[in-house]
Amino acid sequence: MPIIADLRADFLNRIGTTWHKAPAELRTELIFALGNLYDRFHQEGLADRHFDQALTSGSPTQHAQRLAELLMAEHLWTHGFDLDSANEGPDFRATKDGHSVWVELVTPEPNGIDPVWLTGNKQGVWKYPHPEIALRYTSALKEKHQKLVGNGRGKVGYLSNGIVAPRDIYVIAINQHLLQRSFRTLSGISQIPVACEVAFAVGPQQLHIDRNTRRIVHSDHAHRPEIPKQVAGKPATTVPADSFLNPSYDHVSAIYAVDLMEEVLVKELPGKPLAREHLSAMAYNPNAANLLPLHLIPAQSHWTATPTNELIEIHRK
Repeated sequence: MPIIADLRADFLNRIGTTWHKAPAELRTELIFALGNLYDRFHQEGLADRHFDQALTSGSPTQHAQRLAELLMAEHLWTHGFDLDSANEGPDFRATKDGHSVWVELVTPEPNGIDPVWLTGNKQGVWKYPHPEIALRYTSALKEKHQKLVGNGRGKVGYLSNGIVAPRDIYVIAINQHLLQRSFRTLSGISQIPVACEVAFAVGPQQLHIDRNTRRIVHSDHAHRPEIPKQVAGKPATTVPADSFLNPSYDHVSAIYAVDLMEEVLVKELPGKPLAREHLSAMAYNPNAANLLPLHLIPAQSHWTATPTNELIEIHRK
């Protein structure tokens, strides 16, 4: 079995190969930063038994998913959280200011998304894959929700086996990094984060026009509780997109949408613009059994909702 020094070297060699077109100064700085991050991740006991194999010799998708764990840990440490983890259970328990939060991270694979879109080389007129990305969110949410509550077919979840207590805050972090390439955003067809769309049944923007004056009276968002899904060779179906309006999701405190990018670890070079921070948005569950304190976990935008009998009011905090 490879020793930790060999695994570390394999990981950093893989990073160097991935970034081989970057300026040498930037590549060296990134490798140094990730080496230190890798060391701390192990020293803090956050690496499970599958971590190093996936990071060093797994598929590109597996590598990206484990790299995201490193970047999420660094992000939370930077903002003052203490982290711990175990082989079984959510990825992290993050503690700060007397509050502890379970963070379950998922980096969805780009299944169903046009491969040409993912290369960033699409020419001419093209369509942003809003529904396909939203469907990857709903799939990720379902997977991590079942990890918490069980799948109803005999497999118990974290709540039943005592890993997560009934009064614990549980956040599902969805890393959108593999679902896009050059055009990076967390927003969906509604122009607000996809996390809000699939949590609160938010659809496209719509204009209300007075029939007599033909003037726009007001605008809002369409109610979209389901997203159409078409798989080749199978009948068309729909997928629920109203997780936080569904009582079965009451033990999920929030959705943390992120785009975790390793380039935030290095300084910007002249003529080489880089992302300075991870994209992030937090959608809070207003019906959660255990509410996540507003702004406890850092995000570029925070979204809450107030359901009424006739509509859902979405607020950016």
